[in-house]
Amino acid sequence: MPTTLLILYRVLGAVLFALAAAAIVEKYRTVRGAVLLPARVLECRRASSTNHSRGAGGYRYLVELHANGRRLELETNDAFWFKHDKDKGKVVQVWYNPNARCVERKSPETEIFSAVLAVIGAVLLLIR
Repeated sequence: MPTTLLILYRVLGAVLFALAAAAIVEKYRTVRGAVLLPARVLECRRASSTNHSRGAGGYRYLVELHANGRRLELETNDAFWFKHDKDKGKVVQVWYNPNARCVERKSPETEIFSAVLAVIGAVLLLIR
């Protein structure tokens, strides 16, 4: 196998491995110190913290949850490519941290995505 191709595989494998690690660290940085609570989806709306002039977008759930005897309406931290109106009224599990402005929706997608990236990265690093 040509040396340049091996170098490309090594670099790509290292990048994928680093992305997998970054995704897990970001997920658990948000979740650390949080409590898992049920929340009802009120709507799926364009994220308020994105800049529309630059084209950054995505939709987030606005959820209602009860914590410390108070009713809260917060956005989820994850973004979707398109609007999920069919999930309105659905109950989801969220990680609530009183020090954060938004909540993290409990979903296995981040872990599965990170595992796939890590496996692909490891395979690319081990190719001879």
